[in-house]
Amino acid sequence: MYTRILIATGGSPWSDAAAAYAIAMAAHLHAELRILSVLNVSGVYTMPDVMASSDMLMDSIEQQGQDMLAHTTSRAFDAGVPHTAILKWGNVAESILQTAAEEQCDLIVLGSRGLSGFKRLMLGSISNAVAAKAQCPVLIIKQPPMGPFYWRRVLVATGGSPWSDAAVGHAIALAKTQHLDVSMVYVEQRRSRRTESLLGLTSDGKSVLALAEARATEAGVSCEARLVQGEVAPTILHVAEEQGCDAIVLGSRGLTGFKRLMLGSTSNAVAATAPMPVLIVKRFLLS
Repeated sequence: MYTRILIATGGSPWSDAAAAYAIAMAAHLHAELRILSVLNVSGVYTMPDVMASSDMLMDSIEQQGQDMLAHTTSRAFDAGVPHTAILKWGNVAESILQTAAEEQCDLIVLGSRGLSGFKRLMLGSISNAVAAKAQCPVLIIKQPPMGPFYWRRVLVATGGSPWSDAAVGHAIALAKTQHLDVSMVYVEQRRSRRTESLLGLTSDGKSVLALAEARATEAGVSCEARLVQGEVAPTILHVAEEQGCDAIVLGSRGLTGFKRLMLGSTSNAVAATAPMPVLIVKRFLLS
């Protein structure tokens, strides 16, 4: 399903975890890797003591980037994964997005720090920007794989919207090609009928799940569907852990303009707090 995967190396523990995961995944899927190192010297030219030695600084930064690439490409080589190393200067998120488009990648794998406390509720700025603007799915990783890549079950959250329908379709296609089981969840928030009427909402989760189940059955994919009441992000996480899911698949609206710079609140909260990988799937809308 994925034939060309992009990873960005940064030398941090979380980017190393993402690289390890992407290499294991590529080996399992017989996919190619594009390994990117982005160099950034924002602000150095405003520092007088640095300006005099800017050439030395640039050389040092470039060498660090080359070293990070060499480390990751060596791991890919050892795993027998075909790969291409790419070194760029610029904004990290924009360089990742540009490279994914140029190289026609069908998946981006990013690491996330997995912070605790209040900061844990928000995805990092680079991961957020890439996941919000990428034209291909983005996989957010917290931990390296515990062995060879192997998913048995994925959870997909559905709500009847076009973007959650896209996530359901992607999860079913992934399950069919990789022989996975799918868990589906519709989280029904507690609202009064009057509130739902005023907001133009429907709480007919059963019909939404029935349609999603029918799509899975038609594709020959084994699935288990649940309708659960509660807060959306915590409930998705609870169901994923309860059912032993290896990954969570979520839809993202793919907005344009300013709103496109930020991932949706549910996707952000789940991706920031989930212990397992989270796959963000996009459907582009004009509003």
